[in-house]
Amino acid sequence: MLLEKILVQGEQRGSETAIIDDRRSVTFRQLSLAADIMAGHLDRGTGDQDKIGLLLPQSGAFAAAFLGVRWSGRIAVPLNYLLRAAELIAVCRDAGLKTIVTMRYFQELAPALRQAGYRVIFMEDVSFIAPATRLRRAAGIKRRLPPQRPSDVAVIIYTSGTAGEPKGVMLTNRNLDSNAAAAIEHARFQQQLSFLGILPMFHTLGLMGCLLAPLSLGCRVVYQARFSPMAVCEVISRHQIEVLIAVPTMFAMLVRAKDAPRQALSSVRYAISGGEPLSASLTQEFHAKFGLTLLEGFGLTETSPLVSFSVPWAHRPGSVGRPLRDVQLRIVDEQERSLGPNQDGELWIKGPNVMKGYYHNPAATAAVLREDGWLKTGDLAHLDADGFLYITGRKKEMIIMAGEKIMPGEIEEVLRQYPGVLLAAVIGVKDPQRGECPVAFLQLEPELKEKPSAQEIRAFVRRQLAPYKTPRDIYFVDAMPRSATGKILKRGLQVPD
Repeated sequence: MLLEKILVQGEQRGSETAIIDDRRSVTFRQLSLAADIMAGHLDRGTGDQDKIGLLLPQSGAFAAAFLGVRWSGRIAVPLNYLLRAAELIAVCRDAGLKTIVTMRYFQELAPALRQAGYRVIFMEDVSFIAPATRLRRAAGIKRRLPPQRPSDVAVIIYTSGTAGEPKGVMLTNRNLDSNAAAAIEHARFQQQLSFLGILPMFHTLGLMGCLLAPLSLGCRVVYQARFSPMAVCEVISRHQIEVLIAVPTMFAMLVRAKDAPRQALSSVRYAISGGEPLSASLTQEFHAKFGLTLLEGFGLTETSPLVSFSVPWAHRPGSVGRPLRDVQLRIVDEQERSLGPNQDGELWIKGPNVMKGYYHNPAATAAVLREDGWLKTGDLAHLDADGFLYITGRKKEMIIMAGEKIMPGEIEEVLRQYPGVLLAAVIGVKDPQRGECPVAFLQLEPELKEKPSAQEIRAFVRRQLAPYKTPRDIYFVDAMPRSATGKILKRGLQVPD
């Protein structure tokens, strides 16, 4: 299992650097010892509690706490530190948590959790770096690993709530272990690679891509608690980062950082984009500025998360790559009949990476997870003749106007090509004559001197798409509502009265 693979690195590569973060550098041996200390602390202080919340930034502290929770035989529940206190407490209640591990710089959230009756453990009080008296364990790990069955839940990750209220996704040992191994094989990752960890660990892409997969392989991870384009460029250059995993919003900020030189990312071999759709225009801009091809991937919290991703030797524009080993894909029509190559339908997924279900929510589980193991994603997609996957939209987001089906993503891609448009989101609104019609929300680049008119933008769209796909209205917003991982929260977009 993954826990054992990571701890073995402490024995085999003890003095080599495992993690570098904003505070310190940590060897594989120190990481194992810190996890040992955390496991012991939890054994002494939390009794029979089976779940522990982790309110921590991407860092060595998170890695030590996560491994310690798992080493103690408990389920880890990473928590979104960008939530407001009331939202965070609601998640903690849903998860049935009693104890939260955090750090003191969460000055507002930690007191709120205590006031709500939760036991709060500060990493600073647990001694993250093992004291000298514990170094006698350097020759090997003495604490026995708890019994671990493949079907046991290892982590509960709460969804971002982009399609409704957050739900706790139960991922098992088998889910995580198979996904990490398949991703490593798919990308041909080698032990000597250096990864940059800038995605939050309460997001499955951050947890898998910037902790579980690289550390189980014995790779080094450099963490940054806060994203800053110039800081990212400096860290990549200084540490010769080779694997950069980020969301499109982050890549867009790197492109628009005027002081970022082309050679800043010269060490990067894999620039992997996930978490939200990657536009063709951003791909072109990124390549023009840094000479790198963005490799788009696809996944869901419910799939641990990786389903597919492009690699340098198997990359097609617009595709999210071929599926990982043992991951099966089906494209089905509205009658749930399988479709052939290049036919759009709903994407279904089956494999060892598919979740056990939603925590204490059997109704929500049954709505998406069939008894035969197929997960109904709600995403619209097609496969080409060579097995490359293309995501074309969300089934729930489809707009049907006078019988014509409209995918918002197609319109958004055109809108993003208009000079000065930073972000674009299209939703369907009720229309008395046509049932529904598309409207667009645009966030313009902050340094734009002359704001375009709605009429100009609508004319631009009409020149490239069928007239019925032209947004009826254009609304300009100062900032899009966003999830913690950068996704635009379309349910937060409101048409003015």
